[in-house]
Amino acid sequence: MKILRCLQISFIYIGAIIGAGFATGREIIIYFGDSGVVSGMIAGILMGALCGLFLMAAKSFRRLKNSRKAWARLIFSVIKCILWLCTLVSFICMVSGCEEIIENSYGIDNVGLWTGIFVSVLGVCEMSVMRKFNSIIVPMIMVLLVALASKGDIDFAGEIGVEKILGYCGMNIMMGGYIIAEQEEEFKAKQILFISVVTAVFFAASIMLVYSVSIDYRNFSMPVFEFSKSCDMKSLSGMIIYLAIFSTLIGCSKLICQENAQKGISGIFSAATLIIFTLLSLKFDFSTLVGYCYPIIGYVGVGYTAFMLGLPLIYKASDRFKKESKNQHCATSVNAVNS
Repeated sequence: MKILRCLQISFIYIGAIIGAGFATGREIIIYFGDSGVVSGMIAGILMGALCGLFLMAAKSFRRLKNSRKAWARLIFSVIKCILWLCTLVSFICMVSGCEEIIENSYGIDNVGLWTGIFVSVLGVCEMSVMRKFNSIIVPMIMVLLVALASKGDIDFAGEIGVEKILGYCGMNIMMGGYIIAEQEEEFKAKQILFISVVTAVFFAASIMLVYSVSIDYRNFSMPVFEFSKSCDMKSLSGMIIYLAIFSTLIGCSKLICQENAQKGISGIFSAATLIIFTLLSLKFDFSTLVGYCYPIIGYVGVGYTAFMLGLPLIYKASDRFKKESKNQHCATSVNAVNS
């Protein structure tokens, strides 16, 4: 089993999902502040399971992509168009969040601007570049979270909120599922299981750590930052927040540029367009953007997940029907010849 390759896929999926909401702790508090950390950890495990299911469904998605049937090509085009738009919206939100959070928290100007420009250029690079970045960034985020959470306490009390768990997964899954479906390489069952377990452990552990440092500061917009400030570790939370935003931005940029390339759009044009959207994103308020856009992205994520999980079953039923029809036709032909 290619362990390094499997880890890279897991880190790509994780990096595409964690962002400003996660790293600041606000997202975790909104979903699990009332129910408890156990609900968050279950949601993390479910995110890992969904990663494996998306990998299993990727083959069927490629089959839909390569189909010559007009209806299949139409469905594929509509889905890709919706995902492209949602990814662009996520890109705009992350750039806006990066600019606003870093400026307000640390007094450093234009971080979102230069980060947006940098990842816009990275988007036209090979997928291997993104894998290498995330192979460094994602483990680094975990190490920094452990260092920060060592100053806090973990309380496992609380209820299991099924609605909260499903809502959290639906809100986050779109980007991760999209990037997993774009992987051309096929994985064996053992590899998929390994990727799912690694992803589940990371998400469950990181949600637990973020929750532990955020819960006492639930009334603040950035609980992780407030906790770190109380422990005189403000720079540490800044690194966590920035790396989480950066990893998501790389995924957004790569997916947009890759989708454009498949349509014959040059990399230079794609990078230039993303830079323009970077400039536009600085005109918007991050909280306002999130309030309007994230619920829509959440609904898209739920719909896309349901589609991807159902697609292999549809193809399996279709193949079985075709096989039975073919066998029945052959039997009819044989009987006709014999008679």
